[in-house]
Amino acid sequence: MRSRLFLLSTLVLVGITTVTIGAPVEETIEAIKAVEIPQMGSGNLTLNRRFISGVPGLPQCPNADFLLLTSKCLDEKTIQEICVFPANPEVRSESNTECPDDTTCMDFLTDPIGGQEIPFALCVDNGSIKEFRKDRKASYLCKPYLISVTNGIATFSIIVYDAHSNPAKVYAIKFSSGNQSGTRYNTYNYSRIIDSKKGQKIEVCIETETNAEIELAVMFSYLDGSYISNGINK
Repeated sequence: MRSRLFLLSTLVLVGITTVTIGAPVEETIEAIKAVEIPQMGSGNLTLNRRFISGVPGLPQCPNADFLLLTSKCLDEKTIQEICVFPANPEVRSESNTECPDDTTCMDFLTDPIGGQEIPFALCVDNGSIKEFRKDRKASYLCKPYLISVTNGIATFSIIVYDAHSNPAKVYAIKFSSGNQSGTRYNTYNYSRIIDSKKGQKIEVCIETETNAEIELAVMFSYLDGSYISNGINK
């Protein structure tokens, strides 16, 4: 804090008042646990399955002859999946999966190494999600978290929902963690794979238009590890 001296020409300085300022208040950073997915790290987990046992709300194709191609969050409680017929990739179908109670839909991306970057959605247990809210007045808001992974890689998901639980586009979603940072503009979600370690800090920020007087919920979660597009865990 700067000390300012105000010179008052009509007054005579007759004393000095000393104010003792305490130590700075430390920033409170919430720790968040990684999303736990059975088999993730065994090498046999694939997105191209209709269903993976033990994973609540994972997208699945109603027709057993179709394979999951991609998926996304339609709203806070609904995943929309696109399935493809392997014998003829031009034949596709869309369906919706409702998330179980105490879970929220979160959007992620696969690792582009070995293939293309593919969006996929999961119904994540609310215990593995941190949320902060933007009130009607704030146009820029940030929140730090501590994350911990076991293999040095994290796949994070940030998604913004409005008061009606629908995805809400904002001017920008930003993150910074160590020497890594990034920004996505005009979006409601942001997923990225980053290098990480136990107890690493990540800061999540959203920026809205200055006149956007709306209430928003910003959700953050992360996976311990990453997927590549052929379904093999990295």
